[in-house]
Amino acid sequence: MYVIVDVAGMADMDERGAAGNVVKELMIGAGAIIESLKWDIHLSSYDPSYLSEMKLTFSDSLGNGVTFTPGGGDDFQGSSKYTGFQDLREILQQFPLGDDGLLRLEFHDAYKDLAFDEPEGIWDYGTLTFGVSTVPEPQVFALMLSALLSALAVARWRPATTQVA
Repeated sequence: MYVIVDVAGMADMDERGAAGNVVKELMIGAGAIIESLKWDIHLSSYDPSYLSEMKLTFSDSLGNGVTFTPGGGDDFQGSSKYTGFQDLREILQQFPLGDDGLLRLEFHDAYKDLAFDEPEGIWDYGTLTFGVSTVPEPQVFALMLSALLSALAVARWRPATTQVA
């Protein structure tokens, strides 16, 4: 399953955890596992903040997750487009969502260069695509188990055939 998030107009405000940051919460499903991230975005940072300071932390509702820096290494202000894909399983960074099933996205900055509550930059446009594996509901598990047991019962009670030579 894929979850696509439009990032157009998301302000890059303060350091992680600040009250003024843009936070989106998406209901994905209890126990779902975030396995990958694909991005196709355009960012603009405001002087004196750098593109390398613009961040997104995506996590469960308790804050366990990954911090993504699309402009890592771009230590200058301005605008740039970033595209890419990361399989989080390859770098052992996949993570499950909690019982509330929420994927939390916090747009934030690495350093506060400008005045309090003044944007450091903006996520101009683009999308983030999260690869998600979902955990089947208990009813689905019960149905699968019932089907398996039925197949085993049929196989066990089928009369044996004999071959006549």
